[in-house]
Amino acid sequence: KLTEREKDFLLFLKNSKKPQTIRNILESVWGYSQKVETHTVETHVHRLRKKILDKFGDNNFIKNNNKGYFI
Repeated sequence: KLTEREKDFLLFLKNSKKPQTIRNILESVWGYSQKVETHTVETHVHRLRKKILDKFGDNNFIKNNNKGYFI
């Protein structure tokens, strides 16, 4: 089962045309200001990757590069 925030996060990545930076994800999905220091995105990515791997065997669903996260 996915939480509401996990769903919002996945939909945001799905609807994005390019990789999204942590800062942009924090602002768009969580509504955090630019001054907030948190590992929320990394924590959610880790949990989502585990859920998707456990359920679908896909270890490469959420990807990241030097420009950000994407599906």
